[in-house]
Amino acid sequence: MIISHRHKFIFIHVPKTAGSAVSAYLAREFGPWDVQLGSWKDALGNGAKANRLALIAMFCHLSPLKIAQTLIRNHSVDSLAGVALSRRFAGRLADHSSASEIEAFDPSAWKQYFKFCFVRNPFERAVSLYNWHYRKADTRPSFSQMLCLIEAGAAEKERINWKSWQLYTKNDEIVVDFVGRQERLSEDLRSVCDRIGLPFDERFLTRAKANPTRPDIRSYYKPGDRERVERLFGAEIEHFKYRFPD
Repeated sequence: MIISHRHKFIFIHVPKTAGSAVSAYLAREFGPWDVQLGSWKDALGNGAKANRLALIAMFCHLSPLKIAQTLIRNHSVDSLAGVALSRRFAGRLADHSSASEIEAFDPSAWKQYFKFCFVRNPFERAVSLYNWHYRKADTRPSFSQMLCLIEAGAAEKERINWKSWQLYTKNDEIVVDFVGRQERLSEDLRSVCDRIGLPFDERFLTRAKANPTRPDIRSYYKPGDRERVERLFGAEIEHFKYRFPD
């Protein structure tokens, strides 16, 4: 999630839609008071630096010992930006804050700034979410079981960050100015950059979390799973005319 006061835009990070790549690209152009929550490792790896707001957050919310140890080890404190900012804005903003949360935090910015997000085919996104959520688990439920957990209302308890449509809509109406698609990431991010007055250079559009061996999406789906995804993501599927991959 980004609120850029320098370039007057707000980016809502929908999980598993190449949002880290977008954040890492945009963070290279940060102003001193721009807010980014999440994706700091990717941003720093792509040439971004901790800005003034992040540095202040470090000294206000992290121990002097932690700062000193990091400085000695890395000759920089930039790697602490993410945790420091998360603590600074805890309870008000988060990595995947919704439109309503961001508007409540800064009504003026919400009203005036260009707002955008990216989406992805929910049938593919659900598989990506499954693999990401259980990437470190010793044992994992099946893909079908994860969908059932979400349908049963257990996602919050299981910390499954599945919501998408709910992040950039209010009362089922889209409230951002532009919705890009992960399937045409470069083209749509170029359009965003044109709108906010930033140059676009595809060399800095990294895909650090992309799976080099893309799984066969269809192999995850058992009887009933397509219908579960359609129920969970029905509004998004209908609005963007997404279909199950052939």
